Amino acid sequence: MTSQPDDFVAVQLLAILNDPDAPEGDQLDAAMDLEYHSGAWFEQEIFTILRRERFTSVLAQLCAESLAGIWAREDRIDQGFFPELHGPALREVLGILGARAPHLVPAGDKEG
Repeated sequence: MTSQPDDFVAVQLLAILNDPDAPEGDQLDAAMDLEYHSGAWFEQEIFTILRRERFTSVLAQLCAESLAGIWAREDRIDQGFFPELHGPALREVLGILGARAPHLVPAGDKEG
């Protein structure tokens, strides 16, 4: 079992995103702030949210945008998770990576 990160803010953001009673606006704000945190456990939690949201909701799109920002900042992508991305979430990731770190976009995944 992977331990939670020491980043208290990251843990709080994920708690908001996983709280079904949290106001939608709070969840959307939290999703936008994910980009400024990182860690293996943290990314796994974002993957879980994206899957739960079926990669299509506005929340999923904002989480995907933040995930792409993390990947661009860290100059890497998660090779295991990237192939799962599809729909609006994939478009968000490709847009962010295309603008900030085009070398990270896998061949064949560039929108044309």
